[in-house]
Amino acid sequence: MSTLIEPDLPAFLDQYDWPEPWQAYTAESGMNNTTRMVACGENRYVLRIYDNHKDRDKVLLEHAVLAALGEDALPGLRVPCPVRNREGGTVTIGPLDKLAALYRYIPGERAVSSRPAHVAGLGRATGRLARALERIELPLQPIYPPYYRLEDDYQAFDAARLRSLAERDGTLRPLLPELEQLQRERHLLSQRQPELERLPIQWIHGDLVFNNTLAVGDEVIAILDFEYCTRDLRAMELAVVLAEFVGPDSERSLQQIGCFVDGYRQEVLLLQGEQAMLPSLIKLRMLDVWLHFAHRYEERLDGPEVWRGQILRASEVCDWVNRHEVRLLELLG
Repeated sequence: MSTLIEPDLPAFLDQYDWPEPWQAYTAESGMNNTTRMVACGENRYVLRIYDNHKDRDKVLLEHAVLAALGEDALPGLRVPCPVRNREGGTVTIGPLDKLAALYRYIPGERAVSSRPAHVAGLGRATGRLARALERIELPLQPIYPPYYRLEDDYQAFDAARLRSLAERDGTLRPLLPELEQLQRERHLLSQRQPELERLPIQWIHGDLVFNNTLAVGDEVIAILDFEYCTRDLRAMELAVVLAEFVGPDSERSLQQIGCFVDGYRQEVLLLQGEQAMLPSLIKLRMLDVWLHFAHRYEERLDGPEVWRGQILRASEVCDWVNRHEVRLLELLG
């Protein structure tokens, strides 16, 4: 995978009309993109360069979702607003066919799970977003497969292939028992796919975690990064966030889950079938992330330490859900 170097920035930014000279500086970036802050006079922007793909349709779908949400669909919450380039489009192509998009800056700090107000606020924001996404209609088809069709995306990564990947590296071989545990969970979930497909399906954000939100004071005020938006189970949006709370202090984890769910309930009431499936959906999220990083490791996009961390985390969360399923269902009911 090619790496962005700073001299590439003018190739992207010079495709926009600027009223005066711009200045760019480093900002926090994710694993899938490079981010730069851009200042022009008193205005600020965020340039996002997509490092994980060169598929223009993926970015156009992301922008279509953002346009459909608009300002009126999410009272009290902001979402990124793409800026049009000189050609009138919102996707800019740079050197090596890399894709980029420029967004208006939204002031705020990352919401954090250590603040109860942010936990409840993210619950409300997740519910509000679910209601808004339920109403949107797009002429475009989803590009990313839904979580509940996990095997459609990762069928080739069977037990033998995953074991072979783990045996490549000495730090991964001791985790073969964890791999076997995750494979068992995967098999059990695959058997429940017909049940999953009967649950409500709609557009979801798909990666709604604390790092993709902004807060001002105690209020969660923005949701970012709609790159993985797709049509999936409505309850999957909730499961993605709930997986974030699992940690070594189980009582604290359960308190945070209760706080988040209380906030979510102010906006959305799940069906009984959705509530009952949420423990499985939390595990489904972790299995998807584990297999995603298996693919990245196989392609040598990451070193073994990255996949090792994902194996341990997925195993931890699945085990935690199994041990606390009764209390989890009580909080969700």
